Amino acid sequence: MSSGLTAGYFIGLMTGTSLDAVDTILLKIDNDEQIRFLDGITPEIPDTLRLNIRDVCCGASDRIDDICKLDIHLANLYADCVSRILSRNDLEAHEITAIGSHGQTVRHCPACDPPYTLQLGNGEWLAGQTGITCVSDFRQRDMFFGGQGAPLAPIFHHHLFFQKNINRIVLNFGGIANISILRHNGDIEGFDTGPANTLMDQWIQQHRQQRYDKDAGWARSGRLHSGLLARLLDEPWLQHKPPKSTGPELFNLKWLKRLIDDIDVRPEDVQRTLCEYSAMTAADAIHTYAPHNQEVIVCGGGAYNPLLIERLQNLLSATPVLTSDSYGISPTWIEGGLFAWLAWRTLNRMTGNIPMSTGADRETILGAIHPVTGI
Repeated sequence: MSSGLTAGYFIGLMTGTSLDAVDTILLKIDNDEQIRFLDGITPEIPDTLRLNIRDVCCGASDRIDDICKLDIHLANLYADCVSRILSRNDLEAHEITAIGSHGQTVRHCPACDPPYTLQLGNGEWLAGQTGITCVSDFRQRDMFFGGQGAPLAPIFHHHLFFQKNINRIVLNFGGIANISILRHNGDIEGFDTGPANTLMDQWIQQHRQQRYDKDAGWARSGRLHSGLLARLLDEPWLQHKPPKSTGPELFNLKWLKRLIDDIDVRPEDVQRTLCEYSAMTAADAIHTYAPHNQEVIVCGGGAYNPLLIERLQNLLSATPVLTSDSYGISPTWIEGGLFAWLAWRTLNRMTGNIPMSTGADRETILGAIHPVTGI
């Protein structure tokens, strides 16, 4: 590659559908595209802000005033996260080449006419607050060219984990689960498989006022409810062929309530069944679209759910299931790292999408660049 490429320190920011924390990742990217993961922090989203996000996401509060205020509140939160990681690493704002900020998705409807997606966390405000160039709105241009704007991770997973002569799956268990199929010949595919943590997190928050089910302790106390699992698996979206993406617009507590209202089932049994559902939908997608894979690498917060990993391994039989820790990268660093890396690609006028994954009709540069005031 040309030595004239923009290189340096990049910060990636990501808040997902679980609404638990801000993944804040510091990378150093060299001129030859070599990546070093330097640090990562996951500051929690304050309760009041988290509830505001949830209200907007579910439509309980979608006044334009509320959305505009949330856009700025999120940018302020992201700016604070940037300040924290700079302080931890003895870096100044002028030493950072750019921030890549995914923002918080509050609507995602690729099947609508016209299709749309909305991520909040104002990029202009974030650049102004931090004094660092910000790249945001990564999904819009892919959708303009007919794609779903998601998933965007496959190109990064390929960069990190592709190896000739090995068929690999990278499975991200975030709020929503998505897989990247890395074929031994260099071909890349990817799509969402269904919920990962989002339903489990929402359920335990509602019933036990906990943000997540630590070590799957509550799920392990319950029993699998086969009738509920059958209803969950009957969701029509699961039968859609890739490319496809989804989010809490579909998989939410209102959707779940319709399926359990006439069933006598304990809350802990629901939690256990939701865990099985996440594992089974991911495993079914792998069996259907990548039956000859030789290894599954798990990243995202779900990598720390031992029951979810156990069930996935059981469902995938002899195929080894590893976490990205096995390759020296924390599972919670990869998605934030993706947007730092995409910011690097955007500044260097490189494409960032994989049409086989998103359904776009072409490769395209992603993101809107918000330069620092005065540049």
